[in-house]
Amino acid sequence: MDEAGKRGSPSEADGQAERTRIERVYHTYSTDPYYRKIWSDDVAHFILKRKWEEIVRVIQEERVDVATARLLDLGAGSGGDCQRFRHIGFHPQRIVAIDLLREPVLRTKQSLGWLSVLQADGARLPFRNAAFDVVCQSTVLSSVLDRRHRASILLEVRRVMTPGGLFLTYDTRYPNPWNRNTSPVTVAELQRAFTGWRVSARTMTPIPQLARLVGPLSTVACRIIEKIPAFRSHLLAVVRES
Repeated sequence: MDEAGKRGSPSEADGQAERTRIERVYHTYSTDPYYRKIWSDDVAHFILKRKWEEIVRVIQEERVDVATARLLDLGAGSGGDCQRFRHIGFHPQRIVAIDLLREPVLRTKQSLGWLSVLQADGARLPFRNAAFDVVCQSTVLSSVLDRRHRASILLEVRRVMTPGGLFLTYDTRYPNPWNRNTSPVTVAELQRAFTGWRVSARTMTPIPQLARLVGPLSTVACRIIEKIPAFRSHLLAVVRES
């Protein structure tokens, strides 16, 4: 099929509809004072700190050579995770960030001059096969409601990973009744996309709404909540070719 045929295919039309929906949702997030508040409060900082404690542990457990690994961050937003990857030893010239949305890409290019940032759809990555040793995503997949589009993103992740490469994904494990624009990512979904690969996952992160009730008291209360498996709202999963 030629390029014109591909552009006119139903799957491409569906992909455009999903991209438009995501752009609209994230515009709402960026302009709503409520989201700005909850994403910058003490509980948000606690969740971020705990997430990165676990990510560092995984990177060490998986024996990733951070000095030489080529890393792709899907849905990088402001580039905060890229800065943290750099801080733990990844070489800045080997980190690449993409985001679907134009405004975050422009802002990140201005604020992080060292970072290679591209505007791109995760379902159509502009990279050659086996281009990256590590691919990571954080609460991006759960923002994609179209299951076919989400499956396409996972296929692209598989395509651009080197043999033995590492896919690191942090995302929600429960539906969010307060936000219908998200859908959980399950271990079964990852196993279907990466048939024959090793998929391991750990639950973490206290349910944010619950953590915000006790967070003003102390971070110790948040840690106590996180010790209860049913009250952990996210999965940190590692996908690697067996």
